[in-house]
Amino acid sequence: MKFTRQGVAVCSAVAFLFTFLFVVSENARATFQRRKSGNYERLNRKADELYNRNCARCHGPAGRGDTPIGKIFKAPDFTDPEWWATKKASNAILSTVVVHGKGSMPAFGKKLKRSDVNLLVSRVRRFRNNR
Repeated sequence: MKFTRQGVAVCSAVAFLFTFLFVVSENARATFQRRKSGNYERLNRKADELYNRNCARCHGPAGRGDTPIGKIFKAPDFTDPEWWATKKASNAILSTVVVHGKGSMPAFGKKLKRSDVNLLVSRVRRFRNNR
């Protein structure tokens, strides 16, 4: 097999192009992951702040409903697998309860933006795995 200068030059150019594209795509992927990770952490902090400000006095900081007020109003234990199994709490159901209230729980629909309600729902869901 005989290699020509032109063939070697073309192969070198193609190899360089693939290397360049690989490096650029890996850099872009790493940048995206850093931004995604930072955004995820920021949203989790905001969800924690919203929960602590609006929910923890009844549901407790650990989501167990074991505060004095929570015991009076029978706040559910969000860490209890039976509660999750019997309530079949979808995001829509949890959002509705936050927005409109239920039983002795007040409505937060006029106090919170929809995005804040969604963050609270995601925060409550994190308790599901904290038993």
